[in-house]
Amino acid sequence: MSTLGDNREPLAMQTAVGTSAVIPPIEQPVDPDHGLSPAAAARVMAGLADNTSRAYTRHWATFTRWCELTGRTALPATRETLAEYMHHLTGTTTQYGRPPAPSTIDAMLSCVQSAHKLAGHDCDARLARMALRAYRRERASDPDPARRYRARRAPEIDLGGLRAMIDAIGSAAEAHRISPLRAERDQAVLVLGFAMMGRRSEVAALDIEDLTFTGRGLIVGVRRSKSDQDAIGREVILKPGRRPQTDPVALLRSWVATLDAHGITSGPLLRGIDRHDHLAGTSGYAGRGAGRISDETLNTIVRDAARRADLDDAARYTFHGLRAGAATAAAESGAAPSTIQEHGRWNSLAMVFRYWRRGSAWANNALDDVGL
Repeated sequence: MSTLGDNREPLAMQTAVGTSAVIPPIEQPVDPDHGLSPAAAARVMAGLADNTSRAYTRHWATFTRWCELTGRTALPATRETLAEYMHHLTGTTTQYGRPPAPSTIDAMLSCVQSAHKLAGHDCDARLARMALRAYRRERASDPDPARRYRARRAPEIDLGGLRAMIDAIGSAAEAHRISPLRAERDQAVLVLGFAMMGRRSEVAALDIEDLTFTGRGLIVGVRRSKSDQDAIGREVILKPGRRPQTDPVALLRSWVATLDAHGITSGPLLRGIDRHDHLAGTSGYAGRGAGRISDETLNTIVRDAARRADLDDAARYTFHGLRAGAATAAAESGAAPSTIQEHGRWNSLAMVFRYWRRGSAWANNALDDVGL
């Protein structure tokens, strides 16, 4: 059994532009004087989403390293090479000592396919896909429950869970376990994430200037997201809530006023708070720069709130649970799939229907009137 995750970059990866952008060799035209310049290559790579770019570089490096060790050609790769690579991956172990999940291998194969397209080559992955399908079946029926694969999903945060988390943060502030400033920020984070059906990257990237308060509520401008890589921009309409504790308009208005009281009127909406209770962007802050909150900090805020609220499996909670829980709650309340799709900025209805089916099944179950 080999170990998955050798990230040493082989020579085939060293068409680097700077230190963070790596792309496979671009197929050169007949006229060598009109190839792709380093600056143009950098812009091509910048067209990928940040997370995609990091995964792309890591997975491509792993594939090309394997090709070097086995004497195979990485670009263009034959369909036999791709199938053999899929077979190789199924026999590896992750850093956690477990076989890789089928979804992980699927992502690696998709990366290799994308690399071929970017380099101007065809990529026949049919044999590899068949091998991956067999691996999924094997893992689904593995006699060892510990090895049996089941897609893991972070718990959804429904409205009851959200209220419990908000109340727990408030109680912690009253007991002086956390500062009022941190409590206000964390409550705003949770309610905003739920109300927007927001992705971590979207919420973390918000600036004060992206909020527009009106007589009817709040308009949140999402300048760029996973479903808007061209940065055309989207607007999310948030209406006042029915309860003060989960009213996104009131909480965000209060948070903006708090920032203003600290002399902050522009820049990152959600900021770091150091151990001395200094807000990022103010004098005395121990962190660096403007202190925009990170994606992982958003996860930490959710987990801490789940623990304070004593929710089951609190360590498994992530920020995505707010997005998923809001979509399911919307479906349960009767919102149409297209309405949920638009509000949550999903590109297609496929993922929306997963939440919609679950929510509608709770609201209108097939056995509601059976009398069990």
